[in-house]
Amino acid sequence: MKNLLKSIQYDLLDFIEGEDDPDYTSEDVAACITTLLDFMSAIESESQTKDSAKEHIKTLVLSLNSLNESCDDCLIDTGQREDICEFIQKVLSAANIDFPGDITEEWRMW
Repeated sequence: MKNLLKSIQYDLLDFIEGEDDPDYTSEDVAACITTLLDFMSAIESESQTKDSAKEHIKTLVLSLNSLNESCDDCLIDTGQREDICEFIQKVLSAANIDFPGDITEEWRMW
C-alpha cells in the first residue's frame, strides 16, 4: 500500500514540476497524501464493520472532493483516481472488508 501511495504522490508532484503556474502546489499534494494516510490509519486502528468503513470512505471521498475543487478540479485526474480507488480497495481488503464495485462512486466528484 505504501508503494502505491508513493506512486500517487510522485505522479502528482511530477505533473507540477517545471510548470510556471501549476493548478496545485506541493502543499496540495501533501494534503492529499495525508488524507489518504488518515483514512488508512482510521481503518487499521480498530475493527471495522461495513457501516463504519463506509463512513470512513465517505469522509475520505468528501475531503478529496473539497481538496480537488480547491485546485480547480486539476489535482486528481483519471490516473490518480484509479490509483486512489485501488489504494482504498487495498486498505479495505487488508481489514477484511469487501464492497462490490466502486464504493467511492456514490460521493466521488473526481
